[in-house]
Amino acid sequence: MKQVRKMLARLVLVAVGGVAGYAAAGPVAPVDEARLYLRGGSGVAVDLPKAFSLFTSAAKAGDPLAAYYLGMMYRNGMAVARDAKAAARWLKFAASRQMPAAMFALANLYLSGDGVKRDEQAARHLIEKAADLEYPEAVMAMAIGLRDGSMGFDRNEALSETQMRFANRALAQRTSGM
Repeated sequence: MKQVRKMLARLVLVAVGGVAGYAAAGPVAPVDEARLYLRGGSGVAVDLPKAFSLFTSAAKAGDPLAAYYLGMMYRNGMAVARDAKAAARWLKFAASRQMPAAMFALANLYLSGDGVKRDEQAARHLIEKAADLEYPEAVMAMAIGLRDGSMGFDRNEALSETQMRFANRALAQRTSGM
């Protein structure tokens, strides 16, 4: 189980880094500006407190993408003390608005019991929803669950292999498209 959690954590990092870049000209939306401060670039230095502030304002205004990033900042202790309960709250908000990355991150919290009560069935449900939305990391997690009979999935090696191939293709396309 520890090995599965480590792999899922790595997939979350890939997902966070896999968001598209920024436009060079024109007005910048608050979430895009916050992402720019989160990562730096285009002549802007990384400024985590500024990113956190912008994500907080946008999330409180109802932006699910901002809520996802805010949840991840709380989860990882970026510009704020690590707070798994706050992370779960913001990830739940984003997941309820059909954000597959948030569903996947929240599923990992349910698997680890970090900030929420450990619940494999809730994690499985979120992974399945994110996989239905073709989120590659969730498809990969589902394939692993099917292969190992973990996360509440029944063992099904044939379906696991199909899911794994789909996830690998989707991840390769995401990487080559950047």
